Amino acid sequence: KQWYQRRVRGSSVFITIIGEVFSKRSYIALGGIATGIGEISAGFIWGRLSTKIGRHGVVMCSTVILCILYYLAFISFPFDAATATTTRATDKPIIPSNLYLTLAMGVLLGLGDGGFNVSIYANLSTVFEHKPAPAFAVFKFVQSLMGAGAFLYCGSLQLPYQLAILAVTCLLACFSFTYLERFPQRVLVFLTDGEE
Repeated sequence: KQWYQRRVRGSSVFITIIGEVFSKRSYIALGGIATGIGEISAGFIWGRLSTKIGRHGVVMCSTVILCILYYLAFISFPFDAATATTTRATDKPIIPSNLYLTLAMGVLLGLGDGGFNVSIYANLSTVFEHKPAPAFAVFKFVQSLMGAGAFLYCGSLQLPYQLAILAVTCLLACFSFTYLERFPQRVLVFLTDGEE
């Protein structure tokens, strides 16, 4: 049982919260499936919409979706759900936790995350079309570094603080992506200064 709980905690904070809030462990799998459905749908939806609203439009829509998700998580999950040392969270949420709302939040998480991924991958392959491998390597390194940092604090900070960190970094990512999407020449000049 302890191995199972440690494994669930290590997979993601969202899945961990589902395990702490609901009594049935099968809901953990449903949360993962809902997130996967959102990720797969994001590839189709954002891929088609990016030709109409642009990549920065996709990132802005993804930011709005993720901020809605953070608000829903704030009001529907107990504040100690991510840090509960027992098998159940003890705080009371603002509204009662609901499985259907939680599954909808999983889909929103997949859509928002997928929108960022689709846009970033497309932007990297466009801006660094002659040397894409180093650009993708740096992106995955920074992404992994930020993920490792999040896992360091996720067991000690209560949910509202984690959601605040997520909201602020999501907004910073949106503004940064929009800037870099509009002015890619400035980035290329900075990165290739002294080459050729």
